Amino acid sequence: MTPATTADLEGVVRDAVLQALAARGLAVDETRAHAHAGHDRGRGTRPIALLEAESPPHAHGRQSGSEYCTHCGGCMEPAVYEREARRTPASTDEMIQRLDRFTELVWRAEPQDITRLRQLSRPPMGRMPGVLYANFNLFWLGENLQTLRDKARAGSIPVDHLNEMLAAACLRSAIRLSKWKLLDVIFLLSDVVGFAQRTGCASHEEIRVLVEHLLLAVDRVQSWVDRMIPWHRLDAELEPLP
Repeated sequence: MTPATTADLEGVVRDAVLQALAARGLAVDETRAHAHAGHDRGRGTRPIALLEAESPPHAHGRQSGSEYCTHCGGCMEPAVYEREARRTPASTDEMIQRLDRFTELVWRAEPQDITRLRQLSRPPMGRMPGVLYANFNLFWLGENLQTLRDKARAGSIPVDHLNEMLAAACLRSAIRLSKWKLLDVIFLLSDVVGFAQRTGCASHEEIRVLVEHLLLAVDRVQSWVDRMIPWHRLDAELEPLP
């Protein structure tokens, strides 16, 4: 894959995530939606493919590793989905309620995102590299959020700037996680980005509290991913290359 092609694919994924954060004015590819109807019968709401309003030709039919359908491994669908149209939270308390509900859902049993990740295989990588990348993508999101929390505690950066930084960190992480089909996490992060951009926290204390609730949600998902990795076997059987 040439650098130009890679840049194109990165741009397509970025545009898809940005669309999920827009005012829900989405262009839906009905052809792809019907093609996947068979995968989604009996599983509740069918995912809706998000596309650019006027997608360039290279955005369709490409054989990108980040676009494989997780159900059959062959057909194509975008890596970001809209489950239902939801308005932007009107207050920090409402955003925290969504974060806490997500944490509750992923706390006791393996989340669907993790089940989906177990099934994801990318030739020629196979399954393990995707699990490792997803683990570290979530880990570094947590590290970035801790930095934001520390800055909010210190109160040395204006609140508006911290809101902007929070949106940027979550958006970047959503783009990265879209490669590993962590759809529920992406949708949660899109809520946070929309809130930070349109409503925003009003004080350093609100940002600190919001980030701590988001940390709890993200770290719980990361712990599910981390437990999939056989660290002891990797250390016993593999040696770093010279």
